[in-house]
Amino acid sequence: MRICGAGTVVYESLWSILGGIHKRILMLLKCLAAISSSYTTTSNSLSVFVSSSLSSPSKTKFLPSLSRFSVKRSCLLSQTRPSIAVSRPSMNLLNRLGFGSSRAPENMDSSIPQGPDDDIPAPGQQFAQFGAGCFWGVELAFQRVPGVTKTEVGYTQGLVHNPAYEDVCSGTTNHSEVVRVQYDPKNCSYESLLDLFWARHDPTTLNRQGNDVGSQYRSGIYYYTAEQEKAARESLEQQQKQLNRKIVTEILPAKKFYRAEEYHQQYLEKGGRFGFRQSSAKGCNDPIRCYG
Repeated sequence: MRICGAGTVVYESLWSILGGIHKRILMLLKCLAAISSSYTTTSNSLSVFVSSSLSSPSKTKFLPSLSRFSVKRSCLLSQTRPSIAVSRPSMNLLNRLGFGSSRAPENMDSSIPQGPDDDIPAPGQQFAQFGAGCFWGVELAFQRVPGVTKTEVGYTQGLVHNPAYEDVCSGTTNHSEVVRVQYDPKNCSYESLLDLFWARHDPTTLNRQGNDVGSQYRSGIYYYTAEQEKAARESLEQQQKQLNRKIVTEILPAKKFYRAEEYHQQYLEKGGRFGFRQSSAKGCNDPIRCYG
């Protein structure tokens, strides 16, 4: 009887302790969920900072805010600086479990981002849209083309309306980093833009350019007219004849273009990571340092 009584007391004590731990875990999750929105970016940034400190040299995309980091590819052109391999930000675990703030309902309406790009170029101008990995270096290359009158970097082909950079980096929205080029067809042919597009990246790597891995870095030509589509497909056929690996470039109609955050625009011309401005002068042939 004494053994049985002692066993009952131990059992009840353990059950009481486990019940207390369970309550504390629930309280902790509620607290974390309440502060997850404000702490998510900081925790991701610190994680990236630690991993980059331990990794071998490669390229890093440093942004003005500590909260934004991502992998950025090595240039196909000559490089002058070592690089640091960094993982793109991961999705917040608490949000995956259903805690934290949720996206506004209208942002989840995929019919908006899947609609056509209805922006209008300047009179006498035309739009072209290309995805070739990190949009910083690609934009500077197009800025230098005579006849190109304007360039913008942004996101397109995704499923979420009005995405932020962090949304695109999460790998869940299917957006592609692109450069939208406005050009004067009298001074710049679409075919010349295609030639530059092929020269700026490796079109045979799926969802990857160098160390940059993710669907946002995929190769893509997004056309505005039937003439552009025809030229793009003929150009791809010609390029394929010169390569011994299959080209994975997608050729699709241009969809709604979401302009990226202002600090991304003309990033390398402004100074890039190290504050060393790179020339966007027409015809400039200086090697492009992809991260500044």
